[in-house]
Amino acid sequence: MKMEEKYFEISSENLKKFVERIIADNFEVIAPMDKDGDTFYGKISKFEEANLDILLPKMSYKEYLLPKTETLFEYSFSGADTDIKDGLEAAAGANQKRVIFGGRPCDAGAGPIMEKVFNWDYKDEFFNERFKNLTIISIACEKPDTYCFCTEMQLSPESSYGSDILLKKAGAQYFAVITGEKGLKLIKPYLSLFKETTKAQVPADKDWKKIFEIEKTKSFLDKNFEHNYFQDRFLSCIGCGICTYACPTCHCFDIQDEGTLKEGRRIRNWDSCQFGIFTLHTSGHNPRVTQGDRYRQRLMHKFKIYSEKFDKYLCVGCGRCSRNCPEDIDIKEVAKDLADMA
Repeated sequence: MKMEEKYFEISSENLKKFVERIIADNFEVIAPMDKDGDTFYGKISKFEEANLDILLPKMSYKEYLLPKTETLFEYSFSGADTDIKDGLEAAAGANQKRVIFGGRPCDAGAGPIMEKVFNWDYKDEFFNERFKNLTIISIACEKPDTYCFCTEMQLSPESSYGSDILLKKAGAQYFAVITGEKGLKLIKPYLSLFKETTKAQVPADKDWKKIFEIEKTKSFLDKNFEHNYFQDRFLSCIGCGICTYACPTCHCFDIQDEGTLKEGRRIRNWDSCQFGIFTLHTSGHNPRVTQGDRYRQRLMHKFKIYSEKFDKYLCVGCGRCSRNCPEDIDIKEVAKDLADMA
């Protein structure tokens, strides 16, 4: 049974103390950071290293759930004996307590979406162990930028979906919305820093307007697989894959074995449906031969295929794919185009 939300107030000063204390208590705290003009999620050793003014780091914190590269198992031979070392313990970080602090609602919303696919026909314990040991403290956005479209994706800049704790800034203090047991367990030893309040005291969400209806985007995709829009619109796509790597919900991976006659390992690496060889058959045939075919597949997966299977869209509207695209392909504009043509 889902726990009812609980509400607290915490001053900016006490929020700093809270973060410092959980770091001192051996939590690994991951937060938005900036260095030499680059923004990213990284491990902080003190509160000041976090930059809470960053709307969205260049990459999401997906890699803390699904690393870019990870070892599934290692093996070695000694005479007739075979030794296999499972990589799960390393994947779980020896049950390392980890907190994502200062992310945004769109990034938080990606976790439960990925959880569905990693527990569909097979329970991926590598993903599940990391997710189990992760507590997510998000900060509501006060103003999204031009690439954001989370409201169209059944979220909002103030959504608590996927967050264990959602912070809403109000002047020199924050209101903390505790959504479940994970969040409550995290703050329990530090309750002296918080003041319990009621939902009525928490500022109401703003009326966030939509510029298109995602259901209409799906309706177009349902009926127009062969539409010339896909080939014409994505002639400029160079297939670099940054859209999938930056995306908090893209989860395609490749598995490779590497080693010698005596030892080796099996590894899982990020992959991308935007690469020309992603669907290349051994025969030489490629069912997605053009970049238009490949980008159409990305749109189909985001806005049609995944939602039909899991009743949730495979996109949180963060806009990272558009911000990072070297050819200025804006997925929000594309989704609106399709909705307008439906």
